[in-house]
Amino acid sequence: MPSENCVLILEDDISTRLIVSKSLTVQGINSIVAANIAEAEALIPKHDICLFLLDVHLPDGDSTSLVATLRETHPLVPILIMTGDYEQNRVSEFFDLGVRDFINKPVHPILLASRVSSFIRSYATEKALFEANEMYQRIAHEKEQEEALAHYVYNHILKVHTTKIAGLDVAIRSSGRFCGDMLLSAKAPNGSLIVMLADATGHGMAAALTIYPMVSTFAAMVSKGLSLGAILRELSSKHNQSIPQNRFVAAILLEISPKDNSLKVWNGGMPAALMFDKAGELTKVTSKNVAIGILPEDLISTKMESFELSDIKKIALFSDGLIENKVIDGRNIPFSEGYDIIAKNLDDSHGLLSLMHGYELFEGESSDHDDMTLAVLDLELIQEELREEEPEDLQIPGSFDFSFELRGSSLNNEKFAFSLSDLLSTYGFNKEFCQKVFTVVTELLVNAVDHGIFNIPSNLKEEDFITYLSMREQKKANVSPSDKVMIEVKWDEIEHTLFISLGDSGAGYKVENIETADDTAAYGRGIKLITSLCKTFFYDQEINTTHVSLKY
Repeated sequence: MPSENCVLILEDDISTRLIVSKSLTVQGINSIVAANIAEAEALIPKHDICLFLLDVHLPDGDSTSLVATLRETHPLVPILIMTGDYEQNRVSEFFDLGVRDFINKPVHPILLASRVSSFIRSYATEKALFEANEMYQRIAHEKEQEEALAHYVYNHILKVHTTKIAGLDVAIRSSGRFCGDMLLSAKAPNGSLIVMLADATGHGMAAALTIYPMVSTFAAMVSKGLSLGAILRELSSKHNQSIPQNRFVAAILLEISPKDNSLKVWNGGMPAALMFDKAGELTKVTSKNVAIGILPEDLISTKMESFELSDIKKIALFSDGLIENKVIDGRNIPFSEGYDIIAKNLDDSHGLLSLMHGYELFEGESSDHDDMTLAVLDLELIQEELREEEPEDLQIPGSFDFSFELRGSSLNNEKFAFSLSDLLSTYGFNKEFCQKVFTVVTELLVNAVDHGIFNIPSNLKEEDFITYLSMREQKKANVSPSDKVMIEVKWDEIEHTLFISLGDSGAGYKVENIETADDTAAYGRGIKLITSLCKTFFYDQEINTTHVSLKY
C-alpha cells in the first residue's frame, strides 16, 4: 500500500538533496529522494506523491522523458524543475510538457519550502475538486446525493481557505446545498487580516461554480503579502479566465491592519457594509464599484475607502439575499428599513437570518429563496488576536552587532540570507522572527545586486521575464571583484529591536518610483513587502544604503 503524501526529490547532487529535503522536513513536509531516473521510477509506484521536484540533467538521462510520463500517470500532481538553465527554449519546452514552475539553483531553502507548500495546498484543492467532480458524475442522477456532494465540496473549500479567528462571526442560510455566497478570510504576512464576502449571479450550482475558481487565488495572493488592490486584480483576472462573460461576482473586501490603524474597504456591487463606531453611531459603506467580471482586470478600480481602525467597534457584511425582496404586512420594505432591522439584530446573527427569511417575497409561482450570508466582525477582538503576543521567554543575549562585506563572486552566494537567519536562531530568536529577517534580507540583497550592481531594469521582470533571467545569469558570471554589498546587523537588548543596514557599490534606486508603482506590477513589490514587515524603513540616497528595523 502506498505511503502517505510526500514530495519526490530527484537530484544527483547529494548536497542539494540534503538541503532541499531538510528544508521540507523543517516545514513538516515528507520527502523521498532519488539520485537518478531509474531510482525515481522504482520509488514512484510505492508512494502517494503530492509533488515532484526534479533536476534536469541526471546521470542516466534528461528528465524531460520522465516529465512526459508523469503527465500521463499523475496528471494533477504539480511538477517543479530545479535548474540554473534558463535558456528560453528549455523553459518553453518544460512548460509545454506541463511543468508548473522553475526553482533557480542554488536554492533558497525557506523560499523553496514555502513555494512547495503553496503548490501542495493548490494540489490538495484541485485533487479534492477533481475527486468531487468524479463523484458527482457517478451520482448526478440522484438529487440527494448530488446535493451531498456539493455540500462536501463547499465545506472542504471553506475549511482549507478560511482562517478561524476570534471576533469573526459568520451565519449562512443557503437556498440549497449549493451556495452562491462565499466568506473567506486569511492572515497576511504583515499581520493584517483580509476578509472577502462574495455573491455570485443567481444561486444554486451555477452560482457556486462561479465563485470556486477565485478561492485558491485569494488564499495564494494574501499569503504572498500583496496589497488589497493587487489581490482584487488577480481575482478579476482569474474570474475572466475561467467563467463565462454573463456571470458576475459581487464582492466586498476588507483589510484590517492593526499596524497601520486602518480599515480598508472595497465594495463592488454588494449591499452597504454597516460600520459602528465606539459610540454606536452607524456609517454605511455603500458600493462604489461594479461586480467582478463586468470589466477587464486592467480597468477595474482598486480605490479603497480607508478608516481609522481605532474608531470602529464593529462592521457587518452581508449578501443581497438578506435584504432584497422583503415584505412586512403586505408592503415591500425599502432598503433603509431593511438596514435598520439588520443593525438592531446583529447580536443574534442566526436569528436574524431566520427573521429575514420569513419576510421573503415570492413572485408568481416561484418559491426559491436566495442565499443569505451575514458576517459580523468585532474589530476589538480581531485586533487582540492579530496583535503579536510577546514571547513568554525572551532569553536573548545582551546587545551585539556584526557586519559582513560580500565582494565579487561572493555576491552570487544565494544562501547568505538563510545562513544569517539561522545564525540569529542560535541566539534564541523565535522561528517567526528569523523567517521575517530572512525575507527582509533576501529582498534587500536582490534589490541591491540585481538593480544596484547589475543595473537590471526592474520593469524587465514584467515586460520580458526570460530576458531578465538571461541578463541576470550573464551579470552573475561577469561580476567584478570591485562590486560589493555591505551589511550591518545590530541587536539592541533595551529596545528589543534588530537594526539592519545594507548598502552596495551600485547606482542605487529611486524610492519614490517604487512607491508610485502599480501594486500589480512584477517589480517594486520587494520594497513594499520590506516596509510592511519592518518597524522602520529609510533609504539614504547619498551613501546608497537602506536602513530598516524589526521589533522583536
